[in-house]
Amino acid sequence: METCRASTGSEKVPRVSLEFRVDRLSSLPDEITHGILSLLPFGDLTRFGSLSKRCKELHLSTPTFRLDLSKVDISTCDKWSRFANAVDRFLNHRGENRILHFGIRFDVREHTFGNETPCICEGVGRRFISWIENALRCKVEILDLDIRRIHLANGVGDITIESSSLKSLSISSNSWTVRRLKIIGHKLEDVRIDWRSEWCTTVSIFASDVENLEWDGISVNHQLGTLERAELSLADVIRRDLSPDVKAVDFLTSVHRVKALTLNHNTIKALFRKGIPPLENVRDFSMKIGNFSGELVLALVPILRAMPNLTILDVKSSTPPRCLLNEVLPWNTGDQASFLSSLSLRK
Repeated sequence: METCRASTGSEKVPRVSLEFRVDRLSSLPDEITHGILSLLPFGDLTRFGSLSKRCKELHLSTPTFRLDLSKVDISTCDKWSRFANAVDRFLNHRGENRILHFGIRFDVREHTFGNETPCICEGVGRRFISWIENALRCKVEILDLDIRRIHLANGVGDITIESSSLKSLSISSNSWTVRRLKIIGHKLEDVRIDWRSEWCTTVSIFASDVENLEWDGISVNHQLGTLERAELSLADVIRRDLSPDVKAVDFLTSVHRVKALTLNHNTIKALFRKGIPPLENVRDFSMKIGNFSGELVLALVPILRAMPNLTILDVKSSTPPRCLLNEVLPWNTGDQASFLSSLSLRK
């Protein structure tokens, strides 16, 4: 926005100074303006929309935006309410304007101070769900949800994400955020989930076209069709009633056609206890392991045997690079020979 000044006057008329503003941003092509607006925090985006009718149109049609609550002052219920109402108005007034990329980063905790009444903290979960529903209504294609920093006694309840337009989903959760998560997306191609919710009883994914799945968490029920790449990382701390061993086997049975597979050390140990499904199509196998141990090395043998067509083996370990086999299998050269023999069978 550029400020210009002009003056007029004559012999009989006093000199008058005029000031007006030239809006250069809204005169740019929409795609360029939208690209600039996508970089703005939500507060600045809202202020831009109040400048003119044209600015309001551009602000409501912005296809990419992110709500980062860690950068918003919502330290009291009143401040949270004002911010949430502004988001509600923005999403409701968008109408049918499509959303390409929508991201939410929550940083909310219960307010136990101040004189605001009534406290609306228990409505946070409903607000969050309504924002997701509005994004789905606007045919969102990329959805990023970071809800690891919601510190509420009752979390946000259940989340159902059902969309015919969604192509990419990323979601991160803490230990006590969500009870049940259900994802249905027939166009979903890319799914990344970091799931630490021990309170959650069910995670279900129904997506027939997923090509890439990264799962870092506790448990999952799924119908995923044919994957090209899959990653499964069971959490370090797992509730007893979640049956992680069974979940790991079920997961690999469902995605047995993948060509690239990544597992962490907890998943490898769980599979060793319950058995390994055939993985004939795996060409590229990556392991993310904190430290080598004898138990882990022995668990790798049946997994590698289940991959007769393996050509690439990538091991990521926090252990310094040195002769690890001599450290983890020093007791019996026969054990070392058995493990090395299994590796020699790989092409």
